Amino acid sequence: MSSMIETPASDNESGLLDIQDIPSHVICYPTTDQQERQRRIAELGTIGVKRVLLRGEKKIGRVHVIDKGCVSLVVLAEADNGVGVLKIRRTDANRQSMFHEANMLAFANSYEIGPRLWTCSENFMLMEYVEGVLIANWITGVTATTLDSLKPAFRSLLHQCFTMDRICLDHGELGNPSKHVILRENNNPVVIDFESASKARKVKNLTSICQFLFINKENPKISRHHGGPEIGDLHKTLRGYKQDPSEEKFRQILTTCGL
Repeated sequence: MSSMIETPASDNESGLLDIQDIPSHVICYPTTDQQERQRRIAELGTIGVKRVLLRGEKKIGRVHVIDKGCVSLVVLAEADNGVGVLKIRRTDANRQSMFHEANMLAFANSYEIGPRLWTCSENFMLMEYVEGVLIANWITGVTATTLDSLKPAFRSLLHQCFTMDRICLDHGELGNPSKHVILRENNNPVVIDFESASKARKVKNLTSICQFLFINKENPKISRHHGGPEIGDLHKTLRGYKQDPSEEKFRQILTTCGL
């Protein structure tokens, strides 16, 4: 699930609510437990959330939200330090709290990766709102004439994935990062949604993102406009990187990809 997306349009014109007015089927999704609702409202107050903005492309009943996943709902929120993204743990989530995801994001933040984590509690995680375009939509706009100007974004994204490999943090969702990478207006990529991240798994961030960008047959547009890389050469370079995930092998990947 994506942590944040482009500022969404919505027909929910009265979506800005004080925390006391958040519907129980949103704050306690998928239940409507009033006792749990009051407990969660009090918990929101402890992390500085003042109001929520119920706008977005997904709907919970008649209410709009940014996203809905297996673990949490995502909404915009006004907090002490500005407008951010609020993740609300589902009452039926297979996680007991939001602390694991917050810890993974905080670790990534220490290497300048991911949206900035602001705070976390048992049922909520509050973080920076990243405004931009999801990578799947960004790729749709790639043309032969614009690709060269976008190459710095590719280099930055691959470098972030290499950094995560080096610090042994596997994101877990970069095999299909369509909803897990946002490109800001300046084309600076931000890796989001560390819900499935782990420091215990074998890392494969860089190889996964290269597969998606340059090898995936369901996503041929970049390779078609790029005029490469030659798939056989890239497979060989990625195999070498798997055996020796060094700075030198990473540079070879960039060279093979024309970056």
